[in-house]
Amino acid sequence: SFQKTQLEEMSSPKFLLKSSKEASLRTFLKNDWMTSFHDVEAIGDMMISEQVANGQVYKNRTATTIGRQAITELVSENAAIVKEYSDLLGIPFNLYCENQRRWAETEAVREREFEGNEAVKKFAIKYRSDSVEGNKILMAKFSLAMKRMLWIVRTSNDPWNPFKRWLFPSTTDTLYRRILFAPNYYFNDHADACYESTLGKERDKITQEETRRKEKEREMTEALLRVGDAIVPYDESALEDFEDDDPERTDDEILIGWKSENDGNSESDNDNNGEQKFNSKDTESVTLESKSIGSEWDQFDDTDFGENDDSDPDAWAKKFMWSEGEHFVQSFESVVIVSLQSTMEGKLLLTTQNVYFHQTEDALDVFTKQPVKRDDESPRQDLQWKLSRLTDIHGRRYMLKAQGLELFFADMKGLFLKFGGMKERDAFFSKLTSNCKAPLLRPMKSLNPRTVFKKTKLTDMWRKRKISNFQYLMMLNLMAGRTFNDVTQYPVFPWVLCDYTSETLNLSDHRIYRDLSKPVGALNPDRLAQLIERYNDLDGFVSEEEKFLYGSHYSSPGVVLHYLVRQEPYTSMHIALQSGRFDCADRMFHDVAGCWDSCMTSTSDVKELTPEFFTCPEMFINTNDFPLGQTQSKIPISNVKLPPWAKESPHEFIRIHRLALESEYVSNNLHHWIDLIFGYKQRGPAAAANHNVFHYLSYEGSVDLDKISDEVTRQATESHIQNFGQTPSQLMVKDPHPPRSRVEDDGPLLEKNLQALRCHTPAKQFGGSRNAEANGPVISLHALGEYIFAIYSDLSFCSYKIHFIRGVVPFTFKAEKTRHIISRKGSRSLSAVWHALNVEDDIPFEADSTSKEAVSLGLGNSSFAISLGGSAKLSGSAVNSADSSYLLLSCGYFDNCLKVQTLDSSSLRYNQNGGHRGQINCLQV
Repeated sequence: SFQKTQLEEMSSPKFLLKSSKEASLRTFLKNDWMTSFHDVEAIGDMMISEQVANGQVYKNRTATTIGRQAITELVSENAAIVKEYSDLLGIPFNLYCENQRRWAETEAVREREFEGNEAVKKFAIKYRSDSVEGNKILMAKFSLAMKRMLWIVRTSNDPWNPFKRWLFPSTTDTLYRRILFAPNYYFNDHADACYESTLGKERDKITQEETRRKEKEREMTEALLRVGDAIVPYDESALEDFEDDDPERTDDEILIGWKSENDGNSESDNDNNGEQKFNSKDTESVTLESKSIGSEWDQFDDTDFGENDDSDPDAWAKKFMWSEGEHFVQSFESVVIVSLQSTMEGKLLLTTQNVYFHQTEDALDVFTKQPVKRDDESPRQDLQWKLSRLTDIHGRRYMLKAQGLELFFADMKGLFLKFGGMKERDAFFSKLTSNCKAPLLRPMKSLNPRTVFKKTKLTDMWRKRKISNFQYLMMLNLMAGRTFNDVTQYPVFPWVLCDYTSETLNLSDHRIYRDLSKPVGALNPDRLAQLIERYNDLDGFVSEEEKFLYGSHYSSPGVVLHYLVRQEPYTSMHIALQSGRFDCADRMFHDVAGCWDSCMTSTSDVKELTPEFFTCPEMFINTNDFPLGQTQSKIPISNVKLPPWAKESPHEFIRIHRLALESEYVSNNLHHWIDLIFGYKQRGPAAAANHNVFHYLSYEGSVDLDKISDEVTRQATESHIQNFGQTPSQLMVKDPHPPRSRVEDDGPLLEKNLQALRCHTPAKQFGGSRNAEANGPVISLHALGEYIFAIYSDLSFCSYKIHFIRGVVPFTFKAEKTRHIISRKGSRSLSAVWHALNVEDDIPFEADSTSKEAVSLGLGNSSFAISLGGSAKLSGSAVNSADSSYLLLSCGYFDNCLKVQTLDSSSLRYNQNGGHRGQINCLQV
């Protein structure tokens, strides 16, 4: 009906009239006269062109407004049409809305709305209850997670929890002790290496292997008898002549990491503030595609440089970022990196600031000489070491030949390099010390162990009880060629006790100690008689140089692995040495007392100890639950049985054992043992007189492998050298080692010269009643030449000059100047310190209260140090300039910073608080 009504209205005369008028207007607007207008006037919603008559005045004649009226009518009619059309369109929508309103007011819709509201309320209530329950469950899970996290933290901090495995680290601490273990991420329980599991089905196979091994050992033994001309006779005078005495080298230029007495007042031979001299004329520049401005380095992938240039033999070094000014020095072929478990051959590249290594051959196991298993897709290693962190260099032997070097870095990592010969080794050493930048490396001119030992003041420090017995023995081992990187030259320590059965030990009783003047093989007279008889029976069968009293050695790979089998990597090495399995349980190290008894009775057991017997209780505990088997008496082997006086505690054993090493008896007799191992009793007539003769192939320089032409004989000789022990380098050839001074001879100053002690108080001292610039007692005192620097408890820094006057007092003090450590540019103020310390004190910060500051901070003598900071040098016992060339280092500040200030003006040079955790309370330079 609506459409019908619309059609009737459109056919009416009124609509047709409107249509005819509209058509005439459209025709009028389309003609040329209308379309060629140039301007339009907007009046309200109407747009009127300039051609429309709108009352314009032209030649004093006014036009009509008919055109404007027509347009106005047209606009009004158009608006009416639009309104009418819009109303017609709105009618259906209005009808739809009305119908919806009427439908919504029906009873059925009201019921549906009620049901929907009720359902929404129910879901809302359920959602709220579920949310509460969900929060409870979430909180419970969170609580359990926190408890589990605490358990994880506790177990992760427990080094021997069953979920975490550990191994001996490759580095030591500054005293060369390996006391901190490293995580073992590639743990192997070695369940298939159990001795019992290899019996039964595999008994025949193992028997055949042992038969073949014994046959091979017999052939090698026969081959050793054919060494002949390769034997080098022992010549004591030749060893003396070989020592590289350098008259120009001062006693303070020592190679070891320990300081001599006068290190603080010694003058460095280096120019340029301690850096090694560098001659750019002796180097050759290397052009790299990438350069680095900083000193840090990184390694790039091969794709970053494209294909390697086959024409450049050192192209592999381009994977590293070189430092600015770094130049090529020299390259060395066929260099071997010797580590505890393997050897790795490659090319060594030496630059002015780094050492680079490119692996060219597969790594070989030290025992099996077979390639170490690795992922076939993994590339061979390219390594780098920074010379800026190099601190020490020691000459090393490899297969009894002086062809190795061991480099020690600031992080105590050691790098054992074996060269093709002594000539190549010396060339590397010469280039490194003359052409490279190693600021931490001491000036050094020799690698000969005897020369190095002779130039040090280590013995004098030990005699005056400035270092411990353990420290001294460790340093003797390092200077004599012993290293943790070569199991064939492992550090050796003595048995010090002989009582492993008593319930308690009295360390002042000399009867509990072993006789250190005799080797282990000579401690039992009955056994020694048998050994001497066998030694005399060798006359006529072998030459005088080949005669030996002991067939085994006191330090060998078997001895080291025998002691340390319970901890990796020595467990894996022990299994490799025993042809893929653990040794028989009866032969393994399971009882300290039993081990000592074996060393006292067996003619083939004369072994000494390792450093771990005095530092590492974990070596006695089977923390990894390795299947060590059981003895023939059906006693399972796990932890080592300790003496009764250890109270079944490995830590107590280490504590008492270390106290025994530092005891007065050992201190007074240790020099005898040093003579046997490192001194004049090691070789020659003195060794024979003291029953200290071992197989000739264990001594340095006893055989020249290059003169052995027969390959079988050469292999047999090398196998004997590697597996049956090597004697350390002889440090003292003629003179006996001096004994240690007794306590009463070298006691503290107050005990030694109490009657001759003179106390002196300066008449005019900073901090006195007339001078309030410094307050409180002296907490730190430093003597430099003729000057004494005192730091008071209020952190004021004062200097005094000593005047020596005869006849009055030993000396007098002259007060020079005072200044305060805290600079205006410093990191703290007095109020900030007290606020940070939460000091509950209402005393205001006046001059009288500042003396509490040092006490509150916990400062003491160890909180300050003085270091040489300029190019000025010491002249005799006096300082050329009072303090202009020295720097004062201080710590203990609340913001964990370390301050460096000049002594002359107290100006702040550095204020660093990064790189460490927490507050620094002690420092040493």
